[in-house]
Parts: sequence; structure tokens; C-alpha cells
Amino acid sequence: MSSVKTLPALLRGAGHAHQTRFAKTQLGASSALLSSCRVARFSSSSSDLQQKVDDFRRAVEKHLPADGKRAVFATAWLATDNVFVALMREHFPEVLKGMNLVAIDTLHLFPTTLECAKLVEEKYGKKALWKAPNGVTTLEEFMAKYGDCEELDSADFDFVSKVEPFQRALTECEKDVLITGRRMDQAAQRISLDVWEDGKRTLNPMAGFSWQDITAYVDKYDVPVNTGHNFAYRCDAPIEATKRHLPNLPWKKVDLGKPFWRCSEAEIKGTPPPTVTYVFKSFGDMHTTVPVEPHESERTGRFVRQSKTECGIHTRTTSAGAPHGGNLVDLMVKDPAQAKALVSAAVQTVELNERQACDVFCLLHGAFSPLTGFMDEKQYTTVVKDMRLPEKQLFGLPVTLDLQTVDGLKVGDKVLLKYKGEDVAVMEASSIYKPNKVVEAMECYKTSSLEHPSVEALVADIGNYYVGGRLHGISSPKFPYKVQTPAEVRATLPAGKDVVAFQNRNPIHKAHFELLKCAQKDVKDSILLVHPTCGPTQPGDIDGVVRISTYEALKKETEQEYPMFRWAYLPYSMKMAGPREAIQHMIIRKNYGATHFIIGRDMAGTKSTVTGDDFYGAYDAQETGKKFSAELGVTVTHYENMVYVDSESCYVQESEAKAKGYKVAKLSGTEFRRKLRAGEDIPEWFAFKSVVDILRKAGDSAFI
Repeated sequence: MSSVKTLPALLRGAGHAHQTRFAKTQLGASSALLSSCRVARFSSSSSDLQQKVDDFRRAVEKHLPADGKRAVFATAWLATDNVFVALMREHFPEVLKGMNLVAIDTLHLFPTTLECAKLVEEKYGKKALWKAPNGVTTLEEFMAKYGDCEELDSADFDFVSKVEPFQRALTECEKDVLITGRRMDQAAQRISLDVWEDGKRTLNPMAGFSWQDITAYVDKYDVPVNTGHNFAYRCDAPIEATKRHLPNLPWKKVDLGKPFWRCSEAEIKGTPPPTVTYVFKSFGDMHTTVPVEPHESERTGRFVRQSKTECGIHTRTTSAGAPHGGNLVDLMVKDPAQAKALVSAAVQTVELNERQACDVFCLLHGAFSPLTGFMDEKQYTTVVKDMRLPEKQLFGLPVTLDLQTVDGLKVGDKVLLKYKGEDVAVMEASSIYKPNKVVEAMECYKTSSLEHPSVEALVADIGNYYVGGRLHGISSPKFPYKVQTPAEVRATLPAGKDVVAFQNRNPIHKAHFELLKCAQKDVKDSILLVHPTCGPTQPGDIDGVVRISTYEALKKETEQEYPMFRWAYLPYSMKMAGPREAIQHMIIRKNYGATHFIIGRDMAGTKSTVTGDDFYGAYDAQETGKKFSAELGVTVTHYENMVYVDSESCYVQESEAKAKGYKVAKLSGTEFRRKLRAGEDIPEWFAFKSVVDILRKAGDSAFI
């Protein structure tokens, strides 16, 4: 890892000048930096606080390595973050010494945040690794490259100023465990926060602390905090939160000389008391953080004028093995009475086809996390155009409910979704729109030719209208083959092991199996998850029910020799979208617990139904997967074709065979199918006998 960088240039004199358009409005010149460190009354019960400290110590001892290596704490220099550093210095100095403090300078921070950072670094002898938006070091450079923060889409600002720099830091630190300063009392979204999130390998050791605990610890142990806490903003009338960032507001700014929590109510309000008084309880970016009333949660003043309540560092930073977006979505309604009420409230009923039922399964059980329903028009448009959701999370392809007609359906209606006569979900229609299918075809499939099977389906099979909205699961769709949810598969995976996932849509022959053996061997001590798609696919492929029979036979045949292999089946409708579908499959397997994903030659590719020409390059999917691998937290394991060499009686990669001049045995798919139908022998080097027997028994009915 490279050496730890020092505080940003903002602390080196002239750098402060570019912050003044916000800082003068809200904080003004800071009072003496050390005033925030004075010891004052200790308002939290000593015994209660000691219990929280004891819980903290147990969590750190259990989940962090003794040398601190590859552990990363994300600090924003908030009071809770600084208490964490103080606790580590007091109880685990060697862990603190070896771990990484990562700080992101968005170039829009309060000057007092940077001053506080310097105090913390100096007092506890721990320098932070600072990262800034890529390619810029000042606000002027940021605006020239990315634009004004007030004009930027909030998700774009979030990504370039926080998420991308943080991802770079995690890579540099070779992060294994991420530590946060999140607490359960900060917001409704955190009320069920676990101290240890195993799937994410994230430790939240401050989860049980309250705001009162934090301020009590600050006061008792002289922990540095932001001097912006020292100001009160007294107003004759309330000011809307969305306007409290503006200049020249009608309030009187008063320096209390100490953090507001050390002051009495009379000291904060003054005499005579104003109608309302605000204080800063938290500090993020200056254009999205405002003061709040003293009794309000510190999170109330964060992300004003934005729909989100969490920083993208928590929602868009991906860890290996964690679900896409951070949490595995589960839309199943657990209360039978609630499910019955939802069904009764539906004003229309839609009978799903198999393609749509596959999508419903993936939505209900989190295979499409972070989606919570069929895409609305905004989600659809951004995914089609940019391969990203509105919050900028990657998503390969649109997930839509198509209908031929929407007569009588309006936004706000509840729609009952049925499959094969059974109630499976209720959708709250939030968006009804008519897609531009030409744009969808060109962006998603890179062609508008009807010779591409999915483009042809857009015209011939898919309805004229799309309806988006949240789903409420009533019962999981039933398929004529065994399927597993992400939660079910994750429950079978050993903790702490890498998981290499393999997606396929055809029977596994010996070349495939050799590739799987190589992948499992190359990723040391890993689990190999064989995860075929078994829903609708392109003409000429093997039927899903027959394919699963071949997988089950092969599983039984090989499980003694290869106990590290796991088998599970996914109801998913193939789109044959090449590179973009590779991203879709990476996201799905990530949600199933994979840390690695195999992308072979021509993954999810297809040929013209007229000329037989390929629509995508042989390794386009591999290159796209590698491009987004770090962002997704899924390592692409890529291989060439495996070919059989008669003279060596083994499989090797195609390039090795060419380099050594080996004569390669060949059997095309067309010739294989001819031999099957004719009852001729299939070479043992090509296919497993158990698989061949099943395909022969199924006959022509096996082919779609």
C-alpha cells in the first residue's frame, strides 16, 4: 500500500478561500479549536456508558484482526467517528496502528471539519488516508471537470465526490473488513442495524451508542469535535430546512463558546428567547447540511433537498459477497391477513407468462436487488441509456412488466399478478408508460435487426405498454423445475470462502466441466457454484426441465470427487444481450453470494437467424465484465475455450493447443444433435454418458 497522504491542501493556507460561499453563511470564522475539547458535565449514566464501551470492546475483539491489517474505518470526522478513534487508541492501540482510517475530501466540506480532522490525527497519532474526487484537488478544478454541485444531479455528485474515491481507497487498502460509525438511533433506516453484517463483512461497533452516549464520552475524555457545534442560530420565525443553506438568512448567529450540548436551554436560546433556535448536530457537505433544532436527530440536517437519507458510501460501495446495493431484498408478505387484504384491494388481474413469472421470482426474492419492483419509467430510461439506476448503481438490463393494453389502469391502482392460476404478487402501479422499443433494442442489444431473437421478441411478443411499481409477494411462482432463492443458496455457503459462480443455459459437457475444475482450483480454497438459468431461452436450446435432469445426474456422478461444488437453479429468461447481460448475470450471482464469476467465450451471445453471423465479439462480455468488476465487487474469472487433445488425452486452453501444435478433436453442436437423434455413439471425451442418456430419452422434445 502506498504511504498515507496528509490532510488536503485546504488546511495549508489559501485553500480555505474557495469554501467561503457556504462557510460564511453557516459557520463563520471558527472559535478557538480546542474549545470543543473542554471537560463539562457528564450527562449520560456512567454505568450505561461503560456497558456500551464493554460491548464495543467485545465487538472489536471478535471481528477485527489483532494487527488491524486490511481493516478500514470510514471517517467523516463526526463526533461518533472521533469517539471510535479515541476508544481504539485507549483499548486497542495496536489494532488502530495497523488499520486504515479513510477520509474523503469531497472538496465541499466545512472548513471546521478539516480543522477537526487535524486535531484528531494529532491527538491520537493516527494519520488518515485522504482521497479526493478523481483528477481534482480544489473546488475550482472540481467545478471545471464535473460542474457546480448545485446543478449536478445528486446521485452524480455522490458518486464522483464520495463513492468513486472511497472505492479507490478500499482497493488501495486491500480491504477485508469495513468499519462504520453508524448508530441505531440516527434514523429509521438504521433502527435494526446489526453490529456485525456478515454478508458485507462490515462492523458497526458504535451501533448501540446513543447521541447522549457520544456527547458524554466526548466531554469525559476530551475528544476533539467540530467547532461548528459551538454556534446557535436564533430566528424570529421558522426557516424551512430546504432553505437553511442559503446566504443572508434572517437569523442571529451566536458563538456559544462551547458545544451546544454543554449549554443550558437558556444559554442556547438567549434572552429574550427567540421563536426557534437551530444548531449543527452533524456535518456533511456544505450545500446539503443544515442546522436543526437541538432536540432533532443529527441526521435530520443531512441530505436536505434530496430524497435519499444515506451517503452512497453506505448504499453504493460494494463488498465481495454482499448483495448489490448492500441489502438482500425480500418482498414476501409474511402476515397472511396483510396478504389477503392486498389481494382484495387489487382492481385488475394479470396472468403472467413464464418470462414474466421468472422476473417476479427474481424481484420477490432479491435476485434483482436492489430493485423492489418492476422498473418505473425513470428507472427504465436510465438503465436502457446508461446501464445504471437513477441512484447510479449498475444494472445491466431493464426489468419491466409488459402489457398489451392498460385500459382502465391508472397510477395508484393495485394489480394482482397470477401465474398458472395462483396469486403470486400484488403490484402498486406507480408508472404506466409506452417504451421506445427501437431505442431499447439499440441500447440493450446493439442492434434493431429482427434477426436478433430478443429484438424480434420486442416486436412480436412483448406488450406495447410497461407498468412499473413495487411488488408485495403473496406466494413464490411455481415452476416445473426446482429453484432456489438467494437466501436459500447463501445459507449453504461456508463462511469466509470465496464463491466462484458459473452461469450456463445448456447441458454441461466435459469441456465445461474442465473449465469449472480450473476455476475452482485457480481461486484457492473456493466453492464453485454451478448456477444455470432454466427459464425461457433462444430457439434451439435445450428445454429447462430436461437440462435440470442432466444437471442432477451430473451432480450425483461427481459429488464424491468434487464436494466443493454447489448446484442451484435460477428461473431467468435469457435475453442474449452479450456484454450487458454479462453485467446482469454478475449482479444476480452477487446477490446469490458469489465473489467471483466465470465469463467464457461469447457469453450470452447469439447469431443472426438469417446469416449466422455473431452479434457480439467473442470476448466482448469478458471485457465488459472486467471493466465493471471492481465497482461490483465481483472478480471476473475468464478463460478461453477448452479443447480436447487426442494425443495427450486431456483438455487444454485453445491458445496452448495452438502454441504447441496439438491436433484438436472437434464436434460441433449441430453434429452432436444429429448423432443424438440418429442414436450414434457420442465420443466419451465430449460428453458425460449420464447426460447423453437423458438427452436421448427426451428426443426432439428436449429442444425449444
